[in-house]
Amino acid sequence: MRGKLAALSILAVCLCAPNAFAHTNDGQVSDPWEGTNRHLFALHEGIDKAVLEPIARGYRAVTPHFFRTGVTNFLNNLRSPVIFINDALQAHPKRAGTTAARFGINTTVGVLGLFDPASHMGLERHDEDFGQTLATWGVGSGPFVWIPVLGPSNVRDSIGSVVDIAFDPLTWATFDEADETRAIRTVIGGVSTREGLLDEVASVRENSIDPYVTFRSTYGLVRESAINNGPANVEQLPDFDAVPETDVTSPTVDSAPPAPQISPGATTPKVGPKAGGKK
Repeated sequence: MRGKLAALSILAVCLCAPNAFAHTNDGQVSDPWEGTNRHLFALHEGIDKAVLEPIARGYRAVTPHFFRTGVTNFLNNLRSPVIFINDALQAHPKRAGTTAARFGINTTVGVLGLFDPASHMGLERHDEDFGQTLATWGVGSGPFVWIPVLGPSNVRDSIGSVVDIAFDPLTWATFDEADETRAIRTVIGGVSTREGLLDEVASVRENSIDPYVTFRSTYGLVRESAINNGPANVEQLPDFDAVPETDVTSPTVDSAPPAPQISPGATTPKVGPKAGGKK
C-alpha cells in the first residue's frame, strides 16, 4: 500500500490550499513546505542509513546479478495491468497494446515474468502511473513532498499512487494468504528498488553540496520526462550541469550539483522537476 496514508494526509492538507494543484512553469519544482520537507528528509536519511541501505547491500552481496534481474523482471510484469489502464486513460492505444502484449509474452514464454523475451521481440517496456495520467489531463503537480522511507513525491503523484493501488488486481485478490502475498511483494519491491539505487544515492551523498536539493531536482526532471514519454532513465537525460539554478524555485537554498538518479523509495522512480505538463 505504498504511499496510501501519506497521500491521504497530503490531500487533507491541500483541501485548504486553493492553489495546491496550480501548474508550475516547465522545469520548476514548487516547494512551499521546504522546512517540513527537510525535517522529513533528515528522518528518511536516518532510517535509510540504519535499516534500508544495509538490507539492500546485504541483498546485493548474497545474490548474483541474474537473480536480481529476474526479481526486477517479475515485479515489472506484475505491474503491467496498472500500466495498461493508465495507457488507456491517456488515450494511447498503441502503448496499451504493447503493454498487453508484453504481459502475455513475458507471463508465458518468460516464465511468469522472470525473463523478458518481449524486449528482444522489439516490445520495449515503458512505465505509466496515475500521477502521469493526471498530468496529461492538465492537473498540476502541486507542492513537492518528501515521504520518509518512500522518498520524493508531490501532491498529485501521492494521490495518484493511491489510485494505482486500486487499479492493481492483486489489491482485490481474495485467495488464501493474499494479504501475505501483497506484503511480501511490497517488501521485495522495496529492497529491489533500493538495491538498484545504491550507487546513485551514495554518489549524491558524497558529492552534492545539498543532497535534498539534488534529489528534489532530479526527481522533478525524471517525472517531467516520464510525463512527456521521454527517457525513463535519468541517465538518458541531458547533462544536469546544463540545468540552470532557476530550475529550483526555492530562493533560500543554493542549488547543488544534480545526481544521476533519484532517492530510494520512489516508484517507479517512479523516478525522478515534476511539472504538470501534457503529453
